[in-house]
Amino acid sequence: MALRKTNIIKSRRIANITSVVLYFFISAVFIFETTIARMPINYVYAVPLMLLAIIVLSVIIRNTINHYKLAFNVPFALFLYYTLMMLTFDWKTNHYLLIYLALCAISCIYSHFNRSLTFIIVVNIVNAFLIINNPDIYSYNTPLFLTLLNWAISIFASIIMLVLARAATIHLNKALEHQQSFMDLLDSTENYVAMVNDKNEVVYASKTLSVLTNTEDPSLVQGRPLIDLFPGKSLKIYASKMLKEKDNYAEDWEFTLNGLKRYFKAASHGLRGGSSGALISLYDMTHLAERDEIAVMKDSMKIGLFFMDSNYVIQDHYSRYLEEMLSDTKLFGKLFTDIISDSVSTNELNAITDYFNMVLERSYDQDMLDDINPLHELHYVNKETGDRKIFQFEFGTVERAKGEVFILATVYDITIRVELLQRLAEEESRRQEEMEAVFELIQVDPSTFNDFMKDMEFELATIAKIQKNETLTAHESLVKIYQSVHAIKSNAVILGLNIFGKKVHNLESKIKKLREMEGNVPFAEMLNLTLEIEKIIKEKEGFKDTIAKLQTYAGGNKNKEAAAEGGKQNVKVLLDSLSKTTAKAAEDLEKQIKFIATDIDPEAIDNGPRRTMKEILMQLVRNSAVHGIELPDDRKAAGKNETGIVKLSIKISDDKKQILIRFNDDGGGLNYQRIAEKALSKKLIKKEDANNKDMLIKAIFSPGFSTAEVEGVHGGRGIGLNLVRDRIKEINGSVKLRSEEGKGTMFLVTLPVGPDKDK
Repeated sequence: MALRKTNIIKSRRIANITSVVLYFFISAVFIFETTIARMPINYVYAVPLMLLAIIVLSVIIRNTINHYKLAFNVPFALFLYYTLMMLTFDWKTNHYLLIYLALCAISCIYSHFNRSLTFIIVVNIVNAFLIINNPDIYSYNTPLFLTLLNWAISIFASIIMLVLARAATIHLNKALEHQQSFMDLLDSTENYVAMVNDKNEVVYASKTLSVLTNTEDPSLVQGRPLIDLFPGKSLKIYASKMLKEKDNYAEDWEFTLNGLKRYFKAASHGLRGGSSGALISLYDMTHLAERDEIAVMKDSMKIGLFFMDSNYVIQDHYSRYLEEMLSDTKLFGKLFTDIISDSVSTNELNAITDYFNMVLERSYDQDMLDDINPLHELHYVNKETGDRKIFQFEFGTVERAKGEVFILATVYDITIRVELLQRLAEEESRRQEEMEAVFELIQVDPSTFNDFMKDMEFELATIAKIQKNETLTAHESLVKIYQSVHAIKSNAVILGLNIFGKKVHNLESKIKKLREMEGNVPFAEMLNLTLEIEKIIKEKEGFKDTIAKLQTYAGGNKNKEAAAEGGKQNVKVLLDSLSKTTAKAAEDLEKQIKFIATDIDPEAIDNGPRRTMKEILMQLVRNSAVHGIELPDDRKAAGKNETGIVKLSIKISDDKKQILIRFNDDGGGLNYQRIAEKALSKKLIKKEDANNKDMLIKAIFSPGFSTAEVEGVHGGRGIGLNLVRDRIKEINGSVKLRSEEGKGTMFLVTLPVGPDKDK
């Protein structure tokens, strides 16, 4: 644009000078021809008119802001001056055609086609008017035909001049536009570009190349040898070689500039049209080389780095170590959510995707996102390889081409660190627990403890069989495992093994959480459950070691005798266990409960399924304590004694084939309305069965059903009565329930005579 403006100023200056010269030419011709012709000229009028004309011409040239107006104003002012001189002083000249064409040329030099055309039309209209009124106005005694012929020739010449001026203006504008585009390219490009002539001198240079020489204005480097623009010896050597092969040169430059390593891709091409000049182009590859170096560093670092898009698809640029961490190959194109799906639950995966959406929105504080990061500690498991690791993820956003936002994930393997911290914490906790466990075991009756160990070993063996049973679904397995774990916990609480009981209670909580999952249970969670059960097995083995140590300290005799006695099932052991269960539950629940055993037939206990009998009675005692017996204040308000009663009777049938158990309490009885509401919410019954007591009683034996508002060690998880039903069913027994609201509940259990299955 600046170059075009410069050319316009030059053409206007030429036109202005030509206009002034033409004014003086007209004035000189007027004086010369009137003097030769000895015309009586009154210079009193002529001189002021000449002065007025030059003043008007000067004012027009100096004060016209829009230069394109000069294409009409200046030549028309000269035409008026010329016409007034002819009309005022009756001056007729033979140079009319020359002067007319000179005026047209001046108009064209101003380079505005429309104004020049307007000038030619207006001037010829005036000429037509003058010729019609005075045919010999331009010369004496000239025939009209000759005057018209001269006029036609002048019009034709002016049209040719106008056409040539138009063509020249178009070509000039195109050339200027091309040149200007090239200059704009040089100003805007980030490459180092230069055009050199046959002497290897700079004709044009980009701004970046001039800055390389500490010169801000590219025009200041024009005319200088190209090799002088490059600082440093190494760059000058590269430039010298390039200029020797400038017709077809392409090489990579590697050099140090201002203490920094730089990489250029250099190319040179000869100019067309027989010129020995060349176009030089240098592309700065430093950032790409640095990116490659960063990629090498990224692949050598022992962390995982990867990009994923808004659909959680892993992109092609990720650290090589990531494959080793995830025990997976060819990660490009895979969904990150699919990779971790076996390590989290469905609900957790939904929370993770919600978190990723928050990260992509980029409208949340990074500290807040770090605090709520659901993958701060991921227990990762690869289902195919079985590898288990613990990862810590950090997430940020990166905006790439076309404004698309990607998530940049950084993964750290913190398995060793977490496991070390866990071992330290577990070791400290283990020492503390061992001391407390010893004190708890000292107070346990050896025979009762022996029964506890046998029962626990049976339940753990049952769990092992369930885990190996491939015909069961994950949810079916969890229900059965839950029952066995619940039985172990109940027995531990009875003995006062609170530390062990809490551990089993926590395991029970994890199983309950898995049971309540919708859809498939993740493989990783089932694997974690197996590990937790193995910890319980180790705890059981630890009990044996502790008992052995206690027997050694005590001399061995008393404890060995107690252990031998504990191997025999008797009334005392069973009733003591039930009595302790009642007392423990009453204390924890802040209730007053009395256990009464009447009509206990020793033969029924000795010949019956000892373990099953013990399990179901323990669950019934706990069920009465949690759900049946009211709080002292509530019993008093209902007109009852503050102490609730649970009664038990065990008899053998007359034919010696069945054991008849009757268990009842004087509590509040079943709240059928509350049971119906809970059963409907869990979809265990249909709406039309809400008043069907048989259906409601059936519902309370379902796994996970409980009307308790709060879960605790003694109940509230809906597994107790479910365990009672399944244990009785396993040995082909039966159970009946009777309840009267406000008066209590009675269970009538019938068991076959004989030992437990798999005993």
